[in-house]
Amino acid sequence: MTLLNKQRQRQIRLKLHKTFPAEGSTEAELWEYNQQASPLLKLPPELRNRIYELVLHVGQVNVCYKRWEHKKRLRAKGLPCNNNKNDNDKKIDNNEGGFYCRLLPERQNPWETNGLKHRPQRGMTLLSGVCRQLYHETALLPYSLNAWSFESAHVMDRFVMKEKRLPIPHRRAIHLLYSQTVLTTALEKYFGGLKVVLVAGNIRMTKHIIDADPEHAGRRIITWEVSNPWWK
Repeated sequence: MTLLNKQRQRQIRLKLHKTFPAEGSTEAELWEYNQQASPLLKLPPELRNRIYELVLHVGQVNVCYKRWEHKKRLRAKGLPCNNNKNDNDKKIDNNEGGFYCRLLPERQNPWETNGLKHRPQRGMTLLSGVCRQLYHETALLPYSLNAWSFESAHVMDRFVMKEKRLPIPHRRAIHLLYSQTVLTTALEKYFGGLKVVLVAGNIRMTKHIIDADPEHAGRRIITWEVSNPWWK
């Protein structure tokens, strides 16, 4: 999974999100052609959904952040010098940073990974960029099928709240979240679809929604049941 920047996210949403191609347009013709020609899209929806689950259910998506690094190194001996006073025989190497994700087992504590036998895989294969129909059918599945966690509370705050990397449908599709701290009410509402939150302090919080009595029609009572987690 590539964690796209805001500009790329907007471009994809403008092209694909929610709207189906207009009747008679080139995109509509491609939509119909794909349905007829693609072995995958010709399958019944139940089979396609099962395939999507097998591909996109990876366990746990752990969002991390790497700082940008700027390193200076000396020019190798023997290389010609251009005698530029501002050169100072040094070159700056830029190591790109930014957000990235690791794939972990679903029930793995994301803050205790030193004992893992294999180095966690970075990124995952997505289907949403292949064509419009696959976007509509799979764009939210990596969020709803997997647990989500963040390298630290600071990374979660920056990714979710400050930089708003998750559009509304995507963050509402997340049902299982691992957090280093108990979520604030504002952050829990901002996610919008959480059902279970596992806190690093060995707490499992399960959300229950109860319809209010007839006198308070339309209102709901939300409670969180606290129990032990399933960390390995």
